[in-house]
Amino acid sequence: MNILHVIPSFAPAWRYGGPIVASLGLTTALAKRGHYVKVFTTNKDGPTVLPVQTGKPLHMSGIEVTYFPVGFPKWYYFSLQLSKALKHELPNFDIVHIHSVYLWPTTIASYWCRKMKIPYIIRPAGLLDSINVNKSYEGFIASYMSKIKKNSYMKLFGKYDLNGAKGIQYTSQYELDSSFKWGIKKKGKIIPIGVDISQKNHQAGNSASSETESKLKTLLFLSRLDPIKGIETLIETARILYQLRKDFKLVIGGSGESQYESKLHEMVEGKGLGDIVHMIGSVSPNDKNHIFKKSDLFILLSHHENFGVVVAEAMSMNLAVVISHNVGIHDYVKSYGAGLVIDNDNPELIANQICELLDDPNRMNQMGKNGRYLCENEFSWDKIALKTEQYYQELILNESN
Repeated sequence: MNILHVIPSFAPAWRYGGPIVASLGLTTALAKRGHYVKVFTTNKDGPTVLPVQTGKPLHMSGIEVTYFPVGFPKWYYFSLQLSKALKHELPNFDIVHIHSVYLWPTTIASYWCRKMKIPYIIRPAGLLDSINVNKSYEGFIASYMSKIKKNSYMKLFGKYDLNGAKGIQYTSQYELDSSFKWGIKKKGKIIPIGVDISQKNHQAGNSASSETESKLKTLLFLSRLDPIKGIETLIETARILYQLRKDFKLVIGGSGESQYESKLHEMVEGKGLGDIVHMIGSVSPNDKNHIFKKSDLFILLSHHENFGVVVAEAMSMNLAVVISHNVGIHDYVKSYGAGLVIDNDNPELIANQICELLDDPNRMNQMGKNGRYLCENEFSWDKIALKTEQYYQELILNESN
């Protein structure tokens, strides 16, 4: 098949976290299955742009990527050149896979696909949840305008784009359920996000299994620094846990808006945790596995997470995980016994549960093995690419009938 992916931002715009990792993994895996895969994206990278050539296809991991210059309004990822390229090249593709909602690339790609009768699917990337619609940003005006823009988009374009699609890809039941409020009639399919399952991941293990018992245990958070990620709950949990035991440190990896980063630093210092909590900033994909390998337990207490690709990445490295029930992957973690799923946001209760787990290294080790098996069984990119390919074929067949 000839497959076009339309994505607002793409690698190496790593600041956007899991969605970038997931889109690169999927497109690369589909190319390995023998498909011609092309990516249309913009050069937007936060407040700046990527240092890449625009308007011409670049080869990356077996796929072709064309970056188009982003114009005004930048927050909308508007690109006139992207629109022109879609109009010209869409007839060359069997199906189009559109990632994200609320943004110009989704609007214009959906429009041209319908006009040219090219089947398309949309992956909302968790953005249909009410928590994301009502998400707060730096400053009241920015938060208020974001809510207006998202609600207006759904009323004017979003529901039409989604219901006009041949299919919708949800990554978890949690994400599918969160879309009901919009009255979307189009039936979707749950296809999880994949994760790299390499031999070096298999050889990695908890540092606790190879170090002395006196070594500080490393608790790891690794994601965007955003209020939605439950980081403040995690820091308060660390404070309470430190009253129970002194044999751990908390590493917080990731970056976010400057005002929120400052708030977290102030919170750490204000609670007297400067020697316990280490905020290490952005972590590149090349450094991620090294950090996983040096950790004993991965923690993500998000208030909302449509899937949680970083949780799968941690499990692929044999790490036991502690996650909130708001993380879309929680059903898998619970059924495979790969970690703890926390059903509340009470730091005291969470600290007690983590304390019990740290006192039982054999249990943690078994959870790590279970998580690795879970990733091999459910989330390898080979299996996810096959499921995606089959979904494409189903939609193309329905289109021709």
